[in-house]
Amino acid sequence: MNENSLWPLNASRRRFLKLSGGGLVIAAIGLTMDSPAEASDLIKVSMKVVTGKMIGRPGWPQFEPGDLKLPAHRLVEVTVRCFDDGNAQIPGDYNRVSGTIGNVMRVIKGTPASFAPNAGRVVEEVPMKEVAHTFTVKGKNFFMNVPLPVSSTVVYRFKTPAAGKYPWQCMAACGTGAGGWAGPMMTNAWMEGMVTVT
Repeated sequence: MNENSLWPLNASRRRFLKLSGGGLVIAAIGLTMDSPAEASDLIKVSMKVVTGKMIGRPGWPQFEPGDLKLPAHRLVEVTVRCFDDGNAQIPGDYNRVSGTIGNVMRVIKGTPASFAPNAGRVVEEVPMKEVAHTFTVKGKNFFMNVPLPVSSTVVYRFKTPAAGKYPWQCMAACGTGAGGWAGPMMTNAWMEGMVTVT
């Protein structure tokens, strides 16, 4: 996969690149990874993680929105702006991207209101000490984990599963109480919630 491209080339483009030998063709094709049909079918979701200080409740970071409703078997592009500048302890392997297209995500430093499509860098994992939160979805035949670095913007794509309810949980100990697993970690639409697929 091209490091500057988050989304893998579809099969017909890979065959074309093999036949043409790559080279100059890859630069021309790398600008538009989606066919018009794929682009029009893409669902875009914007989320953010705000700090407790930002909302007048110290120690209570929050995902906004906390619950998502999406159609089944569709390609979704999610942009998450993480305003939290503090890291939190996470269990092993929750620093790795899983369940997204290509098991990768694009990371942009800071939380800009807009950015170029190829801004940032494509990663498969985030160093443990740089993770502020995770967006971890677990359900029947579906698992997705997206680690969010401190003070960053993350963009990833995934294919929604079959209709059903899929709970999500932040796996970083970012809440209140002993060990950081109380307060927002146990409160719906704060650091846990539901992805409803219809």
